[in-house]
Amino acid sequence: MKNMLKLGLILAAYAVTSCFCLALVNNITAPVIEAHRAEQLAQGLKIVYADADSFEPVTDFEKPEGSISIDGLYAAKKNGSVIGAVTKVSGPTYDRATIIVGQDLQGVITGVQFLELSDSPGFGQKARDPSYKTTTGVTFYDQFIGKKAADGFTVGSTFEAVSGATITSRGVGDILTQATYTAGQYLTQFGGAATGAAPVAKKAATVFTYEDAIADMFPTDTYGEISIEEVADGEDRDVAIPGSTDTMWIEKQYLISANGKVIAAAVSASGQSYHDAATVLTAVDEKRTIIGTRITFLDDTPQLGMRTLEEDFYGQFAGKSADQNLLSGADYEALSGASISSDCVADVVKVSAYEAAQLMSKNGGAQAPAGSENYELNKHYNID
Repeated sequence: MKNMLKLGLILAAYAVTSCFCLALVNNITAPVIEAHRAEQLAQGLKIVYADADSFEPVTDFEKPEGSISIDGLYAAKKNGSVIGAVTKVSGPTYDRATIIVGQDLQGVITGVQFLELSDSPGFGQKARDPSYKTTTGVTFYDQFIGKKAADGFTVGSTFEAVSGATITSRGVGDILTQATYTAGQYLTQFGGAATGAAPVAKKAATVFTYEDAIADMFPTDTYGEISIEEVADGEDRDVAIPGSTDTMWIEKQYLISANGKVIAAAVSASGQSYHDAATVLTAVDEKRTIIGTRITFLDDTPQLGMRTLEEDFYGQFAGKSADQNLLSGADYEALSGASISSDCVADVVKVSAYEAAQLMSKNGGAQAPAGSENYELNKHYNID
């Protein structure tokens, strides 16, 4: 009993000493860390808005709801007059980023700098790497300089993604959308034009019905009224996997028409997920380009594989060719902690996309390039 009491007192003494030491270290380092962050911000403000001679914190602005937060808004001034604004904004990327964005009264981006980025080394970290260059020869973040916020920030359309880091790039686009919208609203009182579209809330992470999946991929404001024809010939069949004895199952096939012309084909394929199974509907246009893909069934690990239902994941396949491989790290970015689930879903996307392109080729679309039938998958697929 005495030994137990002695041991308890010793452990308590260690605990008290440890807490004291941690508190002491925190009291010493916290001011240093805060001073460093303040200095980093001050330097960043001048980098992203070089024409300003002073920056004044703004408090009277509307803060957004959701996963993206405005951590600070600063009026960029020159000779005492507001000439623009700088926004400090944080939000999800592959993991998370904090960015400062400068824009003038015309809504033109004057600069973008990363203050923090916790994405994966070798892929997402390229977004802040000054040695990484886009195809135009500038860094990922410098490509935004001179762009108009009103044009939006869409991967593959208004800006170039980091190679192999589509999720990171898409996240940055969402962050810039929120930053420029908030700053634009503030700058209207100084004669600036309200710039950037109001950020659109991301879709809920859930499976789609076939009807909802098609409606989501073919919005009326883009495609007008469409008609949908189910193609029974070719449904409920196995598809052989190149170089393997494995197969996937083709469940549904559709032709999508607008103004009396077939504009796309959509095919759903079922294959293996990390836990059990996944069914994906993919739509492809007449040029064999993926319009979109939606998951209609998924049985996978909660909080891990089920994250493939998130728009940031499945949205990265849009715009890719149905004839290219969808390999992790080269053609798409897998989810952290769910790489096998990601690869499995990507394989089902690939098969459904290729089959949709083949259906489209029979209805006025482009023919498959020679050898494209010998595609490669991520090699996690294993189902009889």
